[in-house]
Amino acid sequence: MGQQRWFFRNPEEWSAIVQRLKLTPCPHCNVVGTLIRHGDLYGFDKINPRRQTLRARRIFCSNRHARRGCGRTFAVWAADKIRRLGLTTAGLWRFLQRAVAGRLAAAIRQLDCHLSDRTVRRIWKRFHQAQCPLRTALLGRCPPPQLPDPPPHRPTALHRPTAQVLTHLRTAFPNAPCPIAAFQHALRIFFL
Repeated sequence: MGQQRWFFRNPEEWSAIVQRLKLTPCPHCNVVGTLIRHGDLYGFDKINPRRQTLRARRIFCSNRHARRGCGRTFAVWAADKIRRLGLTTAGLWRFLQRAVAGRLAAAIRQLDCHLSDRTVRRIWKRFHQAQCPLRTALLGRCPPPQLPDPPPHRPTALHRPTAQVLTHLRTAFPNAPCPIAAFQHALRIFFL
C-alpha cells in the first residue's frame, strides 16, 4: 500500500466510499471487485478519555470463497483523527498555535486534556521531526509564504521554522476550520 491513505470527513463521504468499493482496486494487489467493509477502529481521544471514539473504518480485500483478493486489510481514517495520537486534529492545531505564539510550557498548561507533560513534549518532538515531509507536501499545494521579521526584543529563533510550517499550512488551506484535517484529507497522508 505504501504511503497511500484514505480519509473521510463525514458520514456522507464514508457512504460514497462504501458505494464505490466494488469498483475500486485494492491498494495492495490492485484487484477490482474484492473490497468489503471489515469493521471499525476505535480509540481514546482528548474529548472523552473514558469512552472510545471512532477513529477509522476497516476495508478487507476478500480472498474467501475462491475470490481473487489478497486477504489484506487497510483503514479509511476519519480526517479529524491522527494515527497513534490521542489528540484530535483541532486539539493539535490549537496546541501548536499556542506553542509557537508563546512558550511551550505555557501551551502545555493550557492544553486541557488527560495527557501528561511528557507525552505532550513527545508530540512536540514528533511535530519537529515531521517538518521536512510536511514542508515538502505543502510545497506541492502552494509556495511558502514570507513571514515578517520577529521583534528584536523577543527570542523566537527556535520557533521560527515551526511558525513557517503553520503559516504555510494556513495559507494552503485558508477556508478550512482545521487546516490539519484539511491537510490529511486533501493530501491523503497523516500530519504526524
